[in-house]
Amino acid sequence: MPALASAAADGEGLPESPGLAAEANLRLRIGAEVVDFGALQVVTRPEAPRLTSKAAAVLLELARHAGDTLTRNELLDRVWAGRCPTPDVLTQAIKELRRAFADDGKAAQYIQTIPKVGYRLVAPVSALAQEAGGERAEPDDAATAAALFTAAAADNAERRVSSSTRRLSWLVAAASVVFLVAGVLALAFGGGGRAAAPPDSQPDWQVSDARMLTSDPGPERRPHVSAGGTRVAFTVVDPHSGMERVVVQSVEPSSQRIPLTADAGAPREALPVWSPDASRIAFERKDDTGCSLFVVPSLGGDEREVGQCGDYRVNYFDWTPDGRALLTATAAEGRGLALARLDLDSGQMRPLDYERAAGGQDLEPRHSPDGRWIAFRRGLWPYSDLYVMPAAGGRARQVTRIASLIRGYTWLRDSQTLVFASNHEGSFALYAVDVASTRVQALGVSPAQYPDAARADDTVVYELPRLRQQLARIMLGDGGAADAPQLLAPSTGSDQAPQISPDGQRLAFISDRSGQAQLWLHELAGGATTQLTTAPETTMSAPQWSPDGTRLVAVRADGEARELVEIDLASRRLRPVSAPGEQVLLGAYDAAPDSYLLLTGQAGARNQLVRVQHPGEPGETRRVLVADIAHFQLDAPGRALYYTPLDGTGLFRSDLDGGHPRLVTRSVSATTMNGWNLVGGRIWYLSHIDRTPVALSEVDPANGAERIVAQLGVALRSIAFTARPDGKGLILTVLDGDDTDIGAFRLIRRVR
Repeated sequence: MPALASAAADGEGLPESPGLAAEANLRLRIGAEVVDFGALQVVTRPEAPRLTSKAAAVLLELARHAGDTLTRNELLDRVWAGRCPTPDVLTQAIKELRRAFADDGKAAQYIQTIPKVGYRLVAPVSALAQEAGGERAEPDDAATAAALFTAAAADNAERRVSSSTRRLSWLVAAASVVFLVAGVLALAFGGGGRAAAPPDSQPDWQVSDARMLTSDPGPERRPHVSAGGTRVAFTVVDPHSGMERVVVQSVEPSSQRIPLTADAGAPREALPVWSPDASRIAFERKDDTGCSLFVVPSLGGDEREVGQCGDYRVNYFDWTPDGRALLTATAAEGRGLALARLDLDSGQMRPLDYERAAGGQDLEPRHSPDGRWIAFRRGLWPYSDLYVMPAAGGRARQVTRIASLIRGYTWLRDSQTLVFASNHEGSFALYAVDVASTRVQALGVSPAQYPDAARADDTVVYELPRLRQQLARIMLGDGGAADAPQLLAPSTGSDQAPQISPDGQRLAFISDRSGQAQLWLHELAGGATTQLTTAPETTMSAPQWSPDGTRLVAVRADGEARELVEIDLASRRLRPVSAPGEQVLLGAYDAAPDSYLLLTGQAGARNQLVRVQHPGEPGETRRVLVADIAHFQLDAPGRALYYTPLDGTGLFRSDLDGGHPRLVTRSVSATTMNGWNLVGGRIWYLSHIDRTPVALSEVDPANGAERIVAQLGVALRSIAFTARPDGKGLILTVLDGDDTDIGAFRLIRRVR
C-alpha cells in the first residue's frame, strides 16, 4: 500500500503489511477531512450522517491502496467476503462516502469513478495519533429526531457494554474485510446486565443466517412470518386449478406445506397475514365478481368472511394489536384513500382520525409490535414514501423521502425501525430506516421485495423475485383480433416503461440488462439495441419522446434527488431541465418549443404539474397547471391535458388554453396508475390485469362511450404500454417466466 505507507503521519504510522491491524479509534486524515473509524464519522463534518460499517470498510480498503484503482469485483470480494452481494451494495456505499465528504462524483476530490472498472481514492491519506483519555465525544446526530419518538427510543433502546476502557481490534486483509463497530466487544450475559446505550446512538443492522425457504419451480409470493418467527404463510399456484392458494410452512428446513384452505377450486387467494398471537390468518380471495377478506385458524379449519376488499389493486391490511380488527385503506368520501379500521365482530369500517391531505392516497397501514405507532405508505405507483403516526391518530410524520416505488415494508420488533423494499437506488433491495432520525441503511439484500419481520424474533422473510419481463409487440387486427406477442430486444435482464417514437420507428425503454436501470434505444426495423445512459451512480425512469423524435426526457434519480434530464439522440448529450433541488416525479414535452411539463413535489399529495418554458435561461417562465395528480398525458394536437387526480375520482380533460376540467370516465383513475394511453384522440387502458387474457379497452373522450379493443393473451406484472401511432398494435412488457422464491435471514442490531 505505497500511498498510505509513505504518507506523512501526524502520529504513529500505519504498518505496511497485507493485514492492517489497528485500534478501534483509528483516525485517518483523508484530504481536508478527518475520519474516525471507531465512531464511523467524518469528524470534521459533524453535520454529515455516520457511515455504515460497510461504507467505512470500503473507504479503508481504498485508503490502503490510495492512488490506485480497485475494481468493483475486488472491493466486493474483500468487503463482502463470504456473501453473494449484488453490485448495488457497493454503489450505495460509494454514494454514502461521497455524501459524507460532500464530494461531487463528476469532479471528484476524494473518490473517483473509473468507468466500467472501479474506484480510486485520489485524496492524500495519512494516519493521526490516537487521543488519550478514553472515548471522544460524538456529535448528537439524533437531535433532529422528532420529539414524539424520543420517549419510545429511550424505552426500547438496545443496551450495550460500556466501552470507555475497552479496545476493539479489527483486521483488514487482502481477501476479506471484517469491520466491527467500535464499542461492541462482547455482550454481558447474566449478573450485572448491560449499560444503557446513549440516546444519540445509531443502530447498525447486520444480516446473518441468510437462506432460501423455497426453491420449487413456479412462484411463491407474499410471505408473512408468525410472531415467534417459526412459521411462514405465503401463496403457491395450485397445479390443478391454476389459482394461487395460501399455504403454511416451517421456517426451519422443511418441505412440508400445509394448505390453509380446503377448497382447491375456490377463487384466487392472496396476502396472508398472521394475527398478533399467531392463532389466525387473514387473507383475501378474489374472482371476477369482486374481492373479499377472510379469517381462518392458522392450522386450518372453518373460515369466515369478514368484509370486502374494495379495490384489490390497492388492498393491503394488518391486524390491530388486540386481534379484534384489521387496519386497511378505503375510499375517503369518494376522494382518495384513507386509513380505516375494519371491526371483525360488527363488520363496520371506521376511518382513522389523523392528519391527511384532502384527496391524498394513504394505504398499507401496519401497527408497530409495541402497539404505539401506525406506519403507512403515502402515494400510489410509482412515487411512494413511508409515514408514521401515533396509534391514537394525529399528526403523521414523513420517514422516507425517496418518492419511488416501494414494494412492501415491515416493522422490526424494536418498534423503532422499518425495513422496506425499493428500487430508488437501482434494482429492488432492502433498506432499514430509523423512524426517529430517518437515517436509511442499505442492508445488502438484493434483489428483494415484500419483507416481513417477526414481532418477537429477529427473523425476516421476503420475496426473492426470479422473473423476467421482456418487451413484446402485439399487432391488432379487425374485430378485436390480437396476434401472439413477438419479443423485442430480448436479453437476460428485465425491461419496463416502453415508449415508441412519434414516427413509430424506434423504442425507448428502461432496462437493467447492464446491471442498473438505464435508458436504452431499440430500432424496430433493424433490430439494433443501444444503451443511451451509463451513469453508474444513478438510475433512469419514465422516458418521453419529443414531438419531432430527436430527443427524450427522463427522470434521473440519485438517492433522494430526482431531476428531469433531456438526451439529444444525435449527440448523446444530456442536460438537466429541472431546477437544482427540484423533486421531479414525471416529465414530458409541452406543445410549444422549448417548453416542458414537470410533475414536481411529494409523493401521494401536494404535487404540482408545472409548465416550464425556456428552462435555465434568463427568460424562463413557470406556471402551475394542476395540483395533486397521479399521472398525466398531453394531447398536443388537441391542446388538451388528460390526467388522473390523486383522489381517485376518474380521468379528466383540461384545455391548455383555459377552461374548466371535465370528467372523461371513471373507468380510469389513479389506481389505473400508468396503464392508460392517449391513442389517436381516444383513451386506451388495460383492465383485468390479474389474469389472462388481459382486456384492452377504449374510451371516446367526446361522449364517454367505451368498448373492448382486444383480448391480449399475455401475463403481466407491469401495466405500462405504448401504442403504435397508427393504432394497429402496441408494445408492453410481458412476463417471461416467474420462479419467485421466499428467502429468510436474521437481522441483528448492534449499537455503537
